[in-house]
Amino acid sequence: MTELGAFITGPPGVGKTTLVVKVVDRLRAMGVRVAGFYTIEAREQGVRVGFRLVNVNSGEWRWLAHVNVVEGPMVGRYHVDINTVEWGLALLNEPGNLYVIDEVGPMEMKHPLFLRRVEEVVKSRHFIVTVHVRMTDWLRTHSSLGRVFRLSYTNRDAMVNDVLNYLRGLITRVD
Repeated sequence: MTELGAFITGPPGVGKTTLVVKVVDRLRAMGVRVAGFYTIEAREQGVRVGFRLVNVNSGEWRWLAHVNVVEGPMVGRYHVDINTVEWGLALLNEPGNLYVIDEVGPMEMKHPLFLRRVEEVVKSRHFIVTVHVRMTDWLRTHSSLGRVFRLSYTNRDAMVNDVLNYLRGLITRVD
């Protein structure tokens, strides 16, 4: 199967989302239409209290998970809002040349159709998808659909250009 995108993986806190935001900003500046979402953590007084799902185009966000603001299934100490996952999946229906899914992880997996929708995207469109370290089996079975970039604290800055150049080559070669 032809590679269509980039999978980004690495330990928690290594900078997967930061890399995605930088790559998307640069591609958008080059005229690439982007659709999808990324996830950022929310802190109060230095303590992480939840995660926000953010529309890559508008910046609009909703609580994906929170220690006490939303209700839903639990992952660790966080309640996951299934409706927010649904909202994120709907963003993948917008027109674009590149689709962003940040991330394939335990919280998103609480939505019964999440993985099926992600698989539809990675099999048919250019993508940048971050993958939680707990999802290595899923990544292994889908790695033929894109290049896997493994972030570490030592390579994460240089990796921005590597991912950018790889995706730019894919998008300009096919579109």
